[in-house]
Amino acid sequence: MRLRHTALIGAFTAVGIALVLAGVRLGSSLALLPWSGMFWLVSAVVALLLITPLVVCVAGHLVLMRRGPRLRLRDLGLTRPNRFPVGLLLWVPLAIVTSASATGATLGLLAALDSSSGADDSGPSTTSDLVAELPPAAGLAIAAGTVIVFPLFEEIVCRGMLHGALSRRVAPWAAIVLSALVFSLLHVTPLVMPYVFVLGLWLAWLHRRYESILPSIVLHCCNNALVALIALSSL
Repeated sequence: MRLRHTALIGAFTAVGIALVLAGVRLGSSLALLPWSGMFWLVSAVVALLLITPLVVCVAGHLVLMRRGPRLRLRDLGLTRPNRFPVGLLLWVPLAIVTSASATGATLGLLAALDSSSGADDSGPSTTSDLVAELPPAAGLAIAAGTVIVFPLFEEIVCRGMLHGALSRRVAPWAAIVLSALVFSLLHVTPLVMPYVFVLGLWLAWLHRRYESILPSIVLHCCNNALVALIALSSL
């Protein structure tokens, strides 16, 4: 049942993103605003990080909570941990360090392959340039969504629903690995997938250890806050 709920929320996400971007595109056309690459970047990121999760949560509540079997907060992992999570003082930095190590190992392997093949990667970084060109207000808004909104939404879906449903059907270790794999694939970008996969292992393990997604949300927020701080430092 919860797997079906997760699929429905995923569909709401896709539809929400499309509607938000279409609305922004239509509004810019009616207002005769230029649709530059920066305007597209800001609109897309705002849609993903701020507007879409809110729309999806409301729609998911209306459709999933009010029709058919009711989902309780406990079903989503939003319950008090079975113990005081003092261990987060250790788990949070350890999770971030191990996740970053996975990315470092991946980049090192890619660099070795590039050097052996003689590939030249001296071109400019378009993504870095676009981030550096973001207005401060837009950067702060995106950072707020990244640190606060997205962790809550992703933990409800990926840990509370997906990992919770998998835990009832497969072995605990398999549920942790599979949910982390799906979590990494949702982030699309290949270079960040190793980082997100290892982070997903930690997030699912915390969910199982404390029988609550609240510790996972804390770790996720801390991780995203660090990422946002690094990104904002380039503005």
